[in-house]
Amino acid sequence: MAIAATLSASATKREQRGTWMSALSGDWPNAKVLSSNVERHKSLCLENLDTIQKSNFNTIYFHARIMCDAMYNSAYEPWSSYVSGTRGLEPPFDPLGFLVENAHARGIEVYAWLNPYRYMNQSKSLGTSWGNNPLNYENSHPDWLIKWDNGSTMWTILNPALEEVKQRIVDVIADILSKYDVDGIVFDDFFYQNGLPMSYDAAQYNAYTAAGGTLSQADWRRENVNDMVRRVNAYIKSTKPWVRFGIGPAGVASGNNLPDVAAAHGVETCPGSDWQYNGIFSDPVQWLEEGSIDFISPQIYWNIGASSNFGAIAPWWHRVVKKFDRHCYVSQSLTSNLDNAASIEEFYNQIQICRTNDEQDASGMVYFCWKNLKNKTKKYNGKKVNLPTYLRYNVFSNKALQPICSWMPATCPGSISNLSRSGRTLTWTGVEGMRYTIYAVPKSLDPANFHKEECYLRGVSYSESYTIPEPDSNYPEYGIADADLDNYNYAVCIYDRYGNEYSAYFAGIAPASASRPTLTTPSNGAVAPPVFNFEWNGNSQMYEIIVARNADLSDIIYRREHAERSIAAADVATFEPGTTYYWAVVGRSNGVADQQSDVAQFTVDTFRILSPSNESSDCADDPTITWNELGSGVEYTLTIATDNAMSKQVYTTTSKSLKADIPAYTLSGNTTYYATVKATVNDREYTTNVSSFKTALMEGHVPVFINPTSDGQTIHSDEMVEVEPQRGITQLKIMIASSTSFSARSSYNGTFTKFETKTPALREIKLGSATLVDGKTYYIRANVSYIGAEGSTVTTEWTEPRSFVYSAEQGAVATVKTIGAHYSAGTIVCNGGDAVTVYTADGLEAANGHADAAGRFDVAQLPKGVYIAKIAGAKKETIKFVKSE
Repeated sequence: MAIAATLSASATKREQRGTWMSALSGDWPNAKVLSSNVERHKSLCLENLDTIQKSNFNTIYFHARIMCDAMYNSAYEPWSSYVSGTRGLEPPFDPLGFLVENAHARGIEVYAWLNPYRYMNQSKSLGTSWGNNPLNYENSHPDWLIKWDNGSTMWTILNPALEEVKQRIVDVIADILSKYDVDGIVFDDFFYQNGLPMSYDAAQYNAYTAAGGTLSQADWRRENVNDMVRRVNAYIKSTKPWVRFGIGPAGVASGNNLPDVAAAHGVETCPGSDWQYNGIFSDPVQWLEEGSIDFISPQIYWNIGASSNFGAIAPWWHRVVKKFDRHCYVSQSLTSNLDNAASIEEFYNQIQICRTNDEQDASGMVYFCWKNLKNKTKKYNGKKVNLPTYLRYNVFSNKALQPICSWMPATCPGSISNLSRSGRTLTWTGVEGMRYTIYAVPKSLDPANFHKEECYLRGVSYSESYTIPEPDSNYPEYGIADADLDNYNYAVCIYDRYGNEYSAYFAGIAPASASRPTLTTPSNGAVAPPVFNFEWNGNSQMYEIIVARNADLSDIIYRREHAERSIAAADVATFEPGTTYYWAVVGRSNGVADQQSDVAQFTVDTFRILSPSNESSDCADDPTITWNELGSGVEYTLTIATDNAMSKQVYTTTSKSLKADIPAYTLSGNTTYYATVKATVNDREYTTNVSSFKTALMEGHVPVFINPTSDGQTIHSDEMVEVEPQRGITQLKIMIASSTSFSARSSYNGTFTKFETKTPALREIKLGSATLVDGKTYYIRANVSYIGAEGSTVTTEWTEPRSFVYSAEQGAVATVKTIGAHYSAGTIVCNGGDAVTVYTADGLEAANGHADAAGRFDVAQLPKGVYIAKIAGAKKETIKFVKSE
């Protein structure tokens, strides 16, 4: 069915586009395989693969091990009942083998999907045993199993604590890798059974603690899972390192209900509630942090705007994988989410969210399950369409290659020769163990200007030949008509199993002439400034830039291909000061093997706060914060907070210099603060790492009232109760009451935490629910709090009560008493740290604060007019001034 595309998606060449395929969910095989229906099952498989290929998907997660059984010829476990109908009965053909062979014939990757621990989850009414087959663990190794009867279901899992179980999982994977050319291994979200009581593995836990183990039982369970994951990864990397290993956990990890877990991993909390950490003892961020998986496929089984919001959770995962240099291929369930979506465009938007938040050229979506992906429909442009058709027209219009496992070292494996075309068939001589990408480039494009663009990509071959497909009216741009075959030049590239693509070789076109690249910036041994570009010289068509932590470029932090001869360092990595890095550039041109530059080492003078130095102590409460330069004319924004996440901000300022003087009465004593500086250069934002400093101890003292100055003084309605300012405190409390008992229910209780020194105007004060009464006597007292030497809050004694008589009349500006303060050109000049309150001529407060260290208080922002300023410091004075400028 042909439909018209109405949305325009950004093109991407690197993206995993996959589906979860399981016999358990009725995908394929969708019924037991018998001798009488073998061909129907095979035909359905080929039909599925054709749809996947023509829809520009590129990956299948095939359920090879469902419940300690096998959809393949296993040396350890019985054939699955989901393939033959009877557990242990061999089917007429091998589903995994057939799928891998025919998927590879279409350029599609196959990952073997395994449940590592699940043995049985069956209603008790259906029985609680798999039978007498000797390969069933209840017969061969009953001691490996944990059986939990929760009342209605018998849940049975392999015991994750046992060494024999960990080794068996590794052995099962080794068996698969030795027999099948799978491209990946993937687990889903089944680990410990959710809700399994601690008593069920208490014996193993007690043995662990008796041997000196110190983890809690919950942490011990998580470590059992982590250890199994490490072992699987180690085996894969030691035998077939190109096989990707990943896990599809529950969609929320290190959630906002587990801030300490997120902090331990150095990540922000995921926007949702994490049940898996203490439910099935799964800690996905730990696997990423350790590098024991290559990719994560979180089951974000919600739509955008749901209570668990895809639009917030997916970006979080992409930030996490970038931090740990791994990939995120988001899993989405279509069981209900397609039906629940307001429109099919929901899934366009989800892909765009993932692409927008992916900074590694490594986006991906994997849909559960294939049956629903293929068969469920939704209206689009007045027609019912399935999701592959919709995506093919709107998002997956071009084919995509797998994201590169850039952390895995790889060098050019060789070259292609003898490339020729005969009709629809391309043949060549390649390199053993490689795959190949095939391009059809219009002859109108000079091959010298070809950069392996995705719009010309036609397919992937696992062999040294490729058949150019014929057009299919149901799939736009698929295939090439007979009449158009000669309108293209055909190119083939080696495409290794890590996802790296090498130089293009054209049929019938002479190789290009290219020289070895030479590095220019940063040069060998250079100290690069905070803002710089990697630059090099060369005449190749494409370049791969490699940045690593070691000279042999094996500990890679960045490797990606570019057509330009320059890339901003900020697009490569976050560089640490004092660390030596190494870089090189590989030139790639048509028909020419890779040519690598020399390797250069460099360090980076990263954008950072210089003083106070990180984690310094005994700092002044009015420090000068300095940082290094990003360039001339740059405006910097300094932020100071009381938490490492910079969410509890106490001060921010901008500066075009490389420093900021923090004013007194801003920071408390004996307190740890966190600071960052941000700036924008060439439309790119740079931010320093968070730097901390701790202020010196500053003990508070019992406050001193400066209004009223003595008992019985009359205070007017527009005046405030005021105390002398104190540096370094955390809080000021002022109480006003009608008696010296200061009853909490009938008093004013003012708490001030931002170095305020006075209450609101007395006309605004209420004692309980009552305002102040003209001519009545009231009492005040105050205290302050500060951080003591032991790090806890210390509160001073209350002041002795002081009385005042309230006047409902205005009078704050009635008396002018000038000693030494004065007004000059938009500034009140007094003593450093003096408290200044400015009133309009009619008694309304216009400004308040403290003079800076030089004794200057800025009033330039006030409009023209007559003002009264009350100044409280070592001396009290009031000045009147006219602002005419």
